[in-house]
Amino acid sequence: MPCLPPSRPRPTAVVYVDGFNLFRRALQGRDDRKWLDLEQLCRRLLPTFDVRQIRYFTARVRHVEGKDPRAPQNQEAYLRALGTLQTVSLHFGTFRADKRWMAVSPLEFDEAGEPRRVRVRKIEEKGTDVSLAAHMVCDAMDGIADVYFLLSNDSDFVDALRLVRERAGAEIGLIVPTSAPAARSLLDLRPEHVRHLRPGVVVASQFPRRLADGAGGFSCPAKWRRTEAPLRGEGLRAG
Repeated sequence: MPCLPPSRPRPTAVVYVDGFNLFRRALQGRDDRKWLDLEQLCRRLLPTFDVRQIRYFTARVRHVEGKDPRAPQNQEAYLRALGTLQTVSLHFGTFRADKRWMAVSPLEFDEAGEPRRVRVRKIEEKGTDVSLAAHMVCDAMDGIADVYFLLSNDSDFVDALRLVRERAGAEIGLIVPTSAPAARSLLDLRPEHVRHLRPGVVVASQFPRRLADGAGGFSCPAKWRRTEAPLRGEGLRAG
């Protein structure tokens, strides 16, 4: 009986998820896609890789006037769901909703020749981009994987990806959170691996409606539930 050559081990990978960019590009306005299982998603997008870790970067939202008052509770349920996944780690920045005076666009001028300003509400998250870039570079310098994937279309991460390749000598990958082309500055890096987050993959990568962790059972937020047949059965998933 002929001896079969030993199979090659799959290259290892770490995935860094820019939570707010993922939300804005792929999930906003699509409640049926928000109960997203990141491990399932990575298995579908990266079947030839051994994904050792998924780092998810976000900020805890607060209720903002005019927005869904249940948004903070829905996010907490989702963070709890992510906590049931062994490869996922959570990293938090801060969420800010400030009122500021800003010039109108297009510019208008008052009698004194100064730009006319209006008071606006500015919503932003702070610290998540810096944290993601720092973790990616440090992980690459420690050599914890063969390939480092960024799930974002934010060109602010160009320097971090460049350092991963040039200083750590590692391969870089890009997961674009839309079907559209990636930002030109990211593509200019010529990443070795590029994937696109298409709607069908997101829909197929949802958590079961019911989950369980050390605190007991919990459910997908009612607003996010799909109307068709339950996802992957109705059983509990232990953390």
